[in-house]
Amino acid sequence: MMINKELLLTYLYILIYILLSSGVILYNKWVLSPKYFNFPFPITLTMIHMGFSGVVAFFLIRVFKVVAPVRMTWQIYATCVIPISAFFASSLW
Repeated sequence: MMINKELLLTYLYILIYILLSSGVILYNKWVLSPKYFNFPFPITLTMIHMGFSGVVAFFLIRVFKVVAPVRMTWQIYATCVIPISAFFASSLW
């Protein structure tokens, strides 16, 4: 059985996402730790992270054209974006 190149690329992206996410968690732990950096503003740190993620996503989609932009209808937004955003916000809370 041959593995499709697109499927393999998807698994690679998922692996990279998991590794980067783990790295961000460990970095945030280090920055917020009183023993090391002692940054006293966790919400500000989260806002910086989200802003940076938005800027990187913009450059990857609009400037480097890594993926094609998606036309968002209200139905796609309501069924895909809002639930993911709500779960992500609740996990931060």
